[in-house]
Amino acid sequence: TAVADKAFKNNKKLTKVTIGKNVKTIGSKAFYGCKKLTKITIQTSKLTTKSVGSKAFTGVSKKAKVYLPKKNAKAYKKLLKSKGLSTKVKYQNIK
Repeated sequence: TAVADKAFKNNKKLTKVTIGKNVKTIGSKAFYGCKKLTKITIQTSKLTTKSVGSKAFTGVSKKAKVYLPKKNAKAYKKLLKSKGLSTKVKYQNIK
């Protein structure tokens, strides 16, 4: 299970996204340029630096809130930042 390369690239209407428990890969530029994307929920604990494509989150709103699984939170923060997510984004753990 995956989010394809450029799946939502420059989508102007996308405001929230939930990445389910079975997602193993996110393609490059999957959410590139989604300026209105303000809520990202990541439920999977299967993501790695190799399984998330380059610039996957570049151009996402700086006011976005990202909800992460508690056990992967620290690693995912670093991972998402390296894949283009702004440093001003707020993070929150989900149970």
